[in-house]
Formats: sequence, structure tokens, C-alpha cells
Amino acid sequence: MNQISARHGEASSPIFGKSPIGSKKTTPCARRAKRTALILSLAYAGAAQAELLKFETRPNGADEAVSATGKLSGESYEILGTLSKPAQPPNGGVKSILIETQPSENVKPLALERGLAVLTLDFAKLAAEAKEPVLRDILGHLRGALKMKRILGRAQGTDADAMSGAGSAFDGLLLHDASREPAAPTRFIATWNADAYWGEKPRIEFAANAPPNGRRFYLAGIASSTSAPNCAAPIDARAFAPAQRALFVALDEWTAKGVAPPGSRAPLDGDLTPAQELKWPKVPALPPPPEGVRRVPKIDADGNELAGLRMPDLAMPVATFAGFNAQKDKKGPRCAAGAAIPFAATRTDREKTGDQRPSLVERYGSRAYFVATMRVVADKLVKDRLLLQKDADAYVAAARSAPF
Repeated sequence: MNQISARHGEASSPIFGKSPIGSKKTTPCARRAKRTALILSLAYAGAAQAELLKFETRPNGADEAVSATGKLSGESYEILGTLSKPAQPPNGGVKSILIETQPSENVKPLALERGLAVLTLDFAKLAAEAKEPVLRDILGHLRGALKMKRILGRAQGTDADAMSGAGSAFDGLLLHDASREPAAPTRFIATWNADAYWGEKPRIEFAANAPPNGRRFYLAGIASSTSAPNCAAPIDARAFAPAQRALFVALDEWTAKGVAPPGSRAPLDGDLTPAQELKWPKVPALPPPPEGVRRVPKIDADGNELAGLRMPDLAMPVATFAGFNAQKDKKGPRCAAGAAIPFAATRTDREKTGDQRPSLVERYGSRAYFVATMRVVADKLVKDRLLLQKDADAYVAAARSAPF
């Protein structure tokens, strides 16, 4: 496994820095225009020569369509996107923006509600090595011509790595499944899930805590895909959106007000063990773990992971949630989802199948107790700022339909 690296010594830009194109003032007439065309030229010295030639926005329903064109090392590029603005802008206008490279309804509505603009950029056709310099180009424009004083970023995978590389141009980053972390002073919150340990290329392992400018959260027992085809075992449909929403709020408050976020919840060396040494209970229909040498989080007597951020439905489980599954058809595509093997309702039911895990009635007694305890667990995460109240209420509502 490779240890995630951070780029040390990267030069940082001032939080309120302006690009050369930011010196011209926009007139009220221009701001009211239905079509805004901003022509600019930015050049950066370094290994990759980047030049943003045009950044154009035009009305598109409630949002604005964005088109950015430029050159990178002599090659032309074009980026399309969407700019959304809050329905109720804060006093003094919108001065903060969230940059996304994958459309998502998990964080965007929350950002708009909190007074940030949201710029969603389509990087799908952009080469991996071009993403970092292109981001720097566009962010220079946002700080200059658009006068954005605070820029946050949210991305996953290779796009998250590009944001980390361009980290000095951001004030804060919410990264998922990244293999890089930005250097100080850029603040970041990094998350990852079970794919990092049980996927085809396991790679997440830390020997030390996060640096002062960052926090790390492992979303225990949750796989990235919740609807993968060709899976032998029932799919774990739990999403990591509730955790990401709470962590985005924490990042927003950290970068805007200096309020420190919750402490990291991520496995360190002592929380991991070789996969072949895990002691699994007898669980009917549980697929065999993936082959290969890997270190994975330790598990409890039910087969659920112990380390990391345990959301309410893992702290009060109704199933064994494994970060892996198996192919139903060996000739078909790989099943990228996790598995969810429900607990039996009663002791009689579990004994019929030889299930070693206590049944729902054995462990919780009644649905009323289960719901009440779920409320306690969820409210504790709200107090710890790791869950929003609306999402806590949703977990409790779901508990009322537990299959007792």
C-alpha cells in the first residue's frame, strides 16, 4: 500500500489575492446585463504553460452557463460548466464560491443555502495532467474579475488530486478518495470509504494523524456504489452523503469563521490488520472477501468495522455491512458495491440458518428501544458536528421501520 503524501513547501497565494485582470471595475450596467462576456489573459510560469483566453457566462434558466477556453503547453482546451447563485444572497453580495468537478445534489443545495455560489465544471474530457494548471487559471479569474474572497473545492478521485495540487489557490477543500493532500495553509477535510481497503487497488494507510491544516474521516463500512449490477449478495445501499454534508458545513465554518472542525476519525496502524486474519462470524450468504494481500479495518463480532466515522446505522446496525461483494455471474462485470446481510428478526429465525449473530430482538428487545437509542446516537453525532439535524431525524425515521 502507498501512504498518502502531502506536498510540502508549496507556495501559497494570499486569501484575498487578485489576478491581473481584477483591476477593472464592473459597472452596474454591466452587472445587470443578461449576457456577460469576460475576456482575459492569464499566463503562469512553470513546467506547464497555461493561458486562460476566455471565461464567458450567459443566462441559462435559474443558473448561468459557463464556457472557459485556453491553452496549456500549446494545446487548446475548453471547459463547460454551470454557475449557480444563492436565491437569497448575503449582505454585501456573494463573495464565496464552491468549485465542484462532479455534479452532486449532496452538497450543492447546502452550499447555496449557506450563501455560497456553486460553479460546477466538467473536467471529464480534460487530461489528468492538465487539471491542476487549468484550475489555477480559473481560480485566478474568480478571485480577480469576479472578486471572490473565499474559494472552496469539492471533488473525488483524480479530480481531488488535481485540487490538492492546486491547493494554494483554494481556501478549503473537501476531498473524497484522494491520493494527495494540500500543503498548509490550505485547510482540507479528506474522506474515503471501504473501496480504499477492499477495492481492486487498496491504497489508503496512515502512519500518523492528519496535519494541523487537515482532518481525515474514514466512512466506515460504506462502499462508493449503491446500485452496482451483477452482485451476488444484497447490496449495501447506505450512502455517505449525510457525512459529507456535515463535513462541508464544518469546512465552511472553519474557513469563514475560524471554527475548528471535529477531530479526525480515521484508522491508524493499530486499527488495521491483514485481511486474512479477520475472524468473521458465520453469516449466511456473506461473499468471500477479495483475494490478495491487504490491510483492512478490524471488525466486531457482527463483522462490522470498528474504526472511523460510524454513522448511526452502523453504530446501531440491523445487518452486517461489508465493504465488498461478489459477482453473481463470473463472466459479467465486477460488482463494485458493498454487501448488507440483515440480522434475523428472532433467535428462532437465526438458528434455522446457523447464523451466529444475535437477532434484532435479542440485541435490542423492541422497536421502541431501537428507535429511542437511535435518537441518542444520532443526536450525539449532531452535537459532535458530524451529522446535520435533518439527517439525524431521517435516521430515526428509518429506524421506525426496522424489521422486528
